[in-house]
Amino acid sequence: MRNYMIRRLGHSVFIVMGLMVLLFFAVNVLGDPVELLAGDDATQEVIDAMRTKYGLDRPMYVRLGDFFFNFLTGDFDRSIRHHIEARTLVWDRLPNTAALAAVAWSIGMLGIPIGMLAARRPRGMMDRTVNILSFAVISVPDFWLALMLILVVAVQFDLLPTSGYVGLGPDGWKYIMLPAIALSPRVLGRNAQITRATMIDELGKQYVATARSKGLAENTVLYTHVLKNAAISIVTLMGDELAGFMNGATITETIFAWPGLGKLLIDAINARDLPVVTATVFVVALMVMLINLAVDLVYTWLDPRIAYK
Repeated sequence: MRNYMIRRLGHSVFIVMGLMVLLFFAVNVLGDPVELLAGDDATQEVIDAMRTKYGLDRPMYVRLGDFFFNFLTGDFDRSIRHHIEARTLVWDRLPNTAALAAVAWSIGMLGIPIGMLAARRPRGMMDRTVNILSFAVISVPDFWLALMLILVVAVQFDLLPTSGYVGLGPDGWKYIMLPAIALSPRVLGRNAQITRATMIDELGKQYVATARSKGLAENTVLYTHVLKNAAISIVTLMGDELAGFMNGATITETIFAWPGLGKLLIDAINARDLPVVTATVFVVALMVMLINLAVDLVYTWLDPRIAYK
């Protein structure tokens, strides 16, 4: 197990480094970053001065070497827009995205018991209802649902604020609920579908018939044996959805003015704030890597037969 985790960490480091290389060339080869910063109306003298100021007049290989040296030391330079360290800005926004992801993910986990109810009687009324509703909620676009929630819940009924942020304290729940609800239907529907499908598949296996022949109660068979064997697929999906939230719910955060990584990235791209873009991409990649490692650890707890060598 230890050797496997070391290899996984090594692979993850190479993946992150490769991602940063792609980002560097995307910024420096596919376009001139100075022209992005200066704008269309800048004179050649201004462009040359900015190129010298930001060290972009040096050869590409020198800039790549400096980029990786700064990357390995955790220095992403100062934000061009906010005039503070880019890494500080990103780490300050990370808890906001993590909190939003945790609430939306928790709501989405309600799909697991819903899928379990559907699997109890395949092709029954509950199963058909769950199938229809899960496909329906998965098909709802996040941005449309976010706008409808603002219009109905916040404007028409004045139950929750339309947008904003007052911190993650006791009063913050009012501002986090609408964006979390807007993000959760897709996760809820997918959890219900995968739980239903995997449990129905497990119900057709021999060990279920053996458990029933021994006189075990149906709830014991379903929730102790079948659910545990079906949990690998469910945990995989849950990890994937959580990693997707940590990528930054860009559109939802922008609509609700939630100061998370997604909104920070969009604002940085619009402001041509390249240090913040680089720092945000790195932190998101790091979070996704850690979530995937955690999912691998959960596999061994769910099924002791899984052995990493």
